[in-house]
Amino acid sequence: MSAKAGDSITFFSKNSITCPVCSSEFYREDMRTGRGRLIAGSLTEELRRLYEPTEKYGEVYPLIYSITVCPECLYAAFPQDFDAIPPATATALDESRESRRNSLLKIFPDLDFTQPRDLSSGVASYHYAMMSMESFPPEMSPTIKKGLSSLRAAWLSNDLHRKQPGEHYDYLSQLYYHKAWFFYSEALRYEEEGKEGITDAGFLGPDLDQNYGYDGVLYISALLEFHHGAQDNEETRRSSLERAKTTVGRLFGLGKASKDKPSTLLERARDLHANINSELKG
Repeated sequence: MSAKAGDSITFFSKNSITCPVCSSEFYREDMRTGRGRLIAGSLTEELRRLYEPTEKYGEVYPLIYSITVCPECLYAAFPQDFDAIPPATATALDESRESRRNSLLKIFPDLDFTQPRDLSSGVASYHYAMMSMESFPPEMSPTIKKGLSSLRAAWLSNDLHRKQPGEHYDYLSQLYYHKAWFFYSEALRYEEEGKEGITDAGFLGPDLDQNYGYDGVLYISALLEFHHGAQDNEETRRSSLERAKTTVGRLFGLGKASKDKPSTLLERARDLHANINSELKG
């Protein structure tokens, strides 16, 4: 970061945060706003907002700052959840700290969450969040949050691959996409069975600039099924695509309901529906 605070991209909080798992104190890093740090670019098929690099700040990735991570025990969670875990969850997370620490040592051996984040620590933050949420109770809606974390980790891994094409981060991205496909599917199934709520999770993104809510979850679930679902077995593939077609079709049904949905989401949903249809008829 620049020596001048006004020229820096981020700042560390003045007040320390106490980790509910290991009681360590640390300072959270957040993005500064204004001064042309973020210039919004296009919106991808996956509803990810891209940002134009600037001469002054270069490339900026707001997603890498979204997860609060304890530098000591690597407990990680979305800010609204960080202090909200019950005692039993804190105990389980304390007992699993070595598992978190060892999980990325071969991929990112030099992580340090006391320092300003980069793409590597951004990916790692979502990875540790996924691991941490394995211990969350159902009422905290961990499954859809793991899906969202997996999806964002996939995005950032692809960003790493573009910068360092020889390091196999594209393979890492595919692993996270597969996890995202699994967790989004599970989240919808759990909601249908009454095991976990989706809208209870709060902000569902999938990116930071707009919350597409439950409709966004339906769309992303179908999109992940189309691109990252079952491929090896033709019968399984066909069955999964039929489900995805039904899921995405719910977004632009007849009547007023579809008119109240964001046009951006409806356009992409119609395109996806057409692409699924095309494969099914092929």
